[in-house]
Amino acid sequence: MNGFSTSLPAAIQQKAIRTIPGLKGGEVLRPGYAVEYDFFPPHQLEHTLETKLLKGLFMAGQINGTSGYEEAAAQGIMAGINAVLSIRGEKPFVLQRSEAYIGVLIDDLINKGTLEPYRIFTSRAEYRLQLRQDNADTRLMRRGRELGLVSEDAVRELDRKEALISATKTWLGQTKARPENANEWLNRIGSASIQEPASLAQLLRRSEVELSDLMSFAAGKGIDYPYAALSEQGVLDRVQIEIKYEGYLKRQEEQIAQFRKHESMEIPHQLDYSTIRSLSSEGKEKLSTIRPRSIGQATRISGVTPADITVLMVFLRN
Repeated sequence: MNGFSTSLPAAIQQKAIRTIPGLKGGEVLRPGYAVEYDFFPPHQLEHTLETKLLKGLFMAGQINGTSGYEEAAAQGIMAGINAVLSIRGEKPFVLQRSEAYIGVLIDDLINKGTLEPYRIFTSRAEYRLQLRQDNADTRLMRRGRELGLVSEDAVRELDRKEALISATKTWLGQTKARPENANEWLNRIGSASIQEPASLAQLLRRSEVELSDLMSFAAGKGIDYPYAALSEQGVLDRVQIEIKYEGYLKRQEEQIAQFRKHESMEIPHQLDYSTIRSLSSEGKEKLSTIRPRSIGQATRISGVTPADITVLMVFLRN
């Protein structure tokens, strides 16, 4: 009954219903109920979603502290892939935070734990400028092909699309618009005039210039676009995003390079953190509990300070 959801015992539900005006003789045909889920502390997981406590046991979904269908599906496919790879004795499959939201979700669960049902949001990802829906195929499709989950034809189509994107960006960068041809159009769309020839890519970086309008302007001035991609919205969308936000994207690529550098600095799994004198007490406790596999992972553990990371790096170097 809407507004009367409850999981109290059935007899109490029956009594409560009869306190409502007009329902003095009401009978409950189907009492309300509640579902309780078991919970597995996610800091006890590897990034493959295999438990650290029992080899060969993989956990996925709400049992790891998440809520939502997408979160469960993301963990399910990762646990399934890694269960098969484990049986085959092959290298595990792990997505980094810089590669996919799946990587952010799993990394957050392991390093930060959760006191309430976890859901993934774009705001949780430091590298969300790179984790876009329009470039998901570029980021992940070849990884899927390596696992046998994506067809060769799909990858060939991706190769063709990426070649077209690259060629279009090159053409826009090399093709110039002259003031006498462009200024009337620029003024009409509320953009400043140019005093000397400017590449189409330079014009596209202006907030008021859209790629579709720029292509129409170029065609009207006899500047022919040499590729058959005008009807491929996916190509044009990628080109526009990557040219308009090139500066921001390059800055994030530099941050990702630094992130990968720290991820490659491995920490021995059985390291006894209690023997490292200068670590803070909380740092020792958190590092011993989670047992990060790299310096990069250690930096993301709540309670581990930058000073702890410096001490740990010096200790490992020595």
